[in-house]
Amino acid sequence: MKKIIRIKNYTVEVLIVVCVLLILLHSSDAIIYPDSIRYLKGNLFDPPLYSSVIAFMLFMFETSNSVIVLQTLSIGFSIIYFTRTISSKFNLDTTTQAIVSFFLFLPIIQFYRHLLTEPLSYAFSLLFVSFVFKLIFNFNYKNLIWCSILILSLLLIRNQFMFLYIVILMLYLGLLVINKSKKNFTLLAISFLSILIIHNALIGLNKHMSQSSMEKNNLLNSSTGIFFFTYIDSIYISTEKDIKIFKNQKVQESLSIIFEEMNKKKSLVKYYNGRGHFGLSFKEISSYSKTILENLAILENTNVANLKKQISMKLIKANFDKYLKHIFKKFYDSSWLFIFFPFFMMLAALIGFIKYKSQFSLFVLFLSTFALANHSIVYLFGRVQPRYFIYSDFILLIFIFITFTILLKKQNGKIFK
Repeated sequence: MKKIIRIKNYTVEVLIVVCVLLILLHSSDAIIYPDSIRYLKGNLFDPPLYSSVIAFMLFMFETSNSVIVLQTLSIGFSIIYFTRTISSKFNLDTTTQAIVSFFLFLPIIQFYRHLLTEPLSYAFSLLFVSFVFKLIFNFNYKNLIWCSILILSLLLIRNQFMFLYIVILMLYLGLLVINKSKKNFTLLAISFLSILIIHNALIGLNKHMSQSSMEKNNLLNSSTGIFFFTYIDSIYISTEKDIKIFKNQKVQESLSIIFEEMNKKKSLVKYYNGRGHFGLSFKEISSYSKTILENLAILENTNVANLKKQISMKLIKANFDKYLKHIFKKFYDSSWLFIFFPFFMMLAALIGFIKYKSQFSLFVLFLSTFALANHSIVYLFGRVQPRYFIYSDFILLIFIFITFTILLKKQNGKIFK
């Protein structure tokens, strides 16, 4: 009888392991994208973690399949850990746990074979949220250390996770409100400063080590970074009249060519004809500008990244009202529901936290801020693609589902074990 009970306790875990093994048996061949080359070779402008993982796995096993196996197993483990963590506090039955695991498992089917940062980032996100949950409900050294490690891991795998600085600052302030003491203030301050120092030190070290002779030769034409995206936004919202704000004649001539072509292709905001227009314009502006800016960089003895920064800042400053409208259209053109849901969740949680100082309201506040910050940084500094939102949106949906499950059980007084 005891054996049967033990088996039931691990039913969900067994199902997840079986599913992971099945998809690996189906195929563990790596799918290479253009961006994958950056991680295979290492890149000056990307955080070093994923490139280091690839280099280590290739050194150990001499095949990219090993990377796919590692990131697939990592996702499977993170789903198990997340489900067990939530279930340890909330009274979730096996059926509910299975549903949670199933929906968390969905993204892995689509991208587990991609040699990109998304699979490991998704796994780290699930573990990060799990340990934040544990830290809020059980503030101790162990949970704080693991939170700090996972925050560093996310910061070192994707630049996108820079928004975590705002999120953890809010979280730590909330923890101080609940756990008032000089000792806890010291612990949280050390954690925050350690993350800040170690993150920036490792990024700086990576840049120093990446500046090999070959890398230096490629720096001239390098165009990665946040200004890759803000440049496209700035061109999209501007017109040929804005060229006059640039004093450099060569810059004026280059921009004149770009605007002339974008007008022919109706790829500027003045031709906006509804949802999806910017997505098409993004490709046109990016591909057509590439050669022109590379040639201009050679003439100006600079690099493409600096040119894009210069152009972006001036055009956005001159058209700031248009830029704000464009950001709004970005979220309208994509998953706008995932802005409104977390926004109203955040308001409700903030009111609840101010009134009751409860752990549950702090977790809701953290999760909603996590989702809002993730969306905001993509709208501001990135290209809107569904794969950039999986780190927050799937967890948010699961949490809403769990909340409704808890509310249905509340009448029986079974919210917590």
